[in-house]
Amino acid sequence: MHSIVIKSAKPFVVIPVEEYESMKETLALLAANVNLPKELEEQRRRIAKGESITWREFKTKYKVK
Repeated sequence: MHSIVIKSAKPFVVIPVEEYESMKETLALLAANVNLPKELEEQRRRIAKGESITWREFKTKYKVK
C-alpha cells in the first residue's frame, strides 16, 4: 500500500482493486456473523492443541452444501 498526500494535506491510500474487493468480502463476512472472530480464535486454539473436526462435521455445523 502507498500513502499519498494531496494539496489539502489529507492522506489517502491506494491499493489494488483485488485487495479492496477482498477487504469488502471480509467485512461482509464479519458483519454477517458477529461471533465469527470469537469462533475463529477458538478454532485456532483447538488446532494448536491438535484438535480438529471432519469435513462432514464442519458441513453439518455450518450448513455448508
